[in-house]
Amino acid sequence: MNIPNHIGPFKRYLASPTTLKYGYYYCAKFKLPFHNEERYIRVWLPPNYDFKNQNNRFPTIYFSDGQNLVDAYLSAYGEWKFDKVVNKLLEEDNVGAIAVGIDCPKIPQERCNELNPPYPVKTKFRKDGPNHPFANKYIDYIRGTLKPLIDSLFFTKADKKNTGIGGSSMGGIMAFYAYIYAPETFGFSLSFSPAFFFYSKKGWENILNSYGLTPQKQGKLYLYVGGKGFEEIFVKSTFNTFNYLLSLGFNHDQVRMKYVSQAEHNEAAWSNELYEALRFWLI
Repeated sequence: MNIPNHIGPFKRYLASPTTLKYGYYYCAKFKLPFHNEERYIRVWLPPNYDFKNQNNRFPTIYFSDGQNLVDAYLSAYGEWKFDKVVNKLLEEDNVGAIAVGIDCPKIPQERCNELNPPYPVKTKFRKDGPNHPFANKYIDYIRGTLKPLIDSLFFTKADKKNTGIGGSSMGGIMAFYAYIYAPETFGFSLSFSPAFFFYSKKGWENILNSYGLTPQKQGKLYLYVGGKGFEEIFVKSTFNTFNYLLSLGFNHDQVRMKYVSQAEHNEAAWSNELYEALRFWLI
């Protein structure tokens, strides 16, 4: 098969060494409207992607911290092994997906601001909590600019059901926020170790109430949290959120929760849960 070296502004990633094992990887730098800096946006295509057959289309999921998706050499902390997980899904169930990742800012505080919903936050547990949160701008960029570009260049299934958003920690709360902020765009949210603890329980429920959440309006949601070390502070608020959604009428076919008591707050733990989360969405 003739594999193009460029697709629009995206250039095929062929660096060595790499832990990328399956599929095709493309990268391009963009100046993002909510930051005065260039940032890599990365697109991973599954191994059964046919560059000549536009009728063979795939669901697409957008990730924060895109440098962590498929290559440990690009990440400071490890990779999600997205290529290995989707290859397993292809072998077992013949389903695949495209991943689009946005690299995080270089400054941790800016990442915290970028991925957090624009509401007053409770910073009891962390002094470096978000002080200028603007996740709405981040999500508006994805749905208004990035998604139309990706849909025009790659063979995606562009409808709500086949469009997901995912992330971990601050990226986890961003992915959940996208679920309630833009339900007409995102039919799936993968929210791992979401930092709901920035909010008081009542304050967070008031935020959820303000969006008029209903099972009929929202798509699928997969929540995950571990319980060891730093991850422990994420547990209570994640369970509270899950139970609150159930009280609103969401069922386990629409909202799923996974708790692993001995899992820590890192990419290795998140990559272990990726298979189940994607399977919940795709099958």
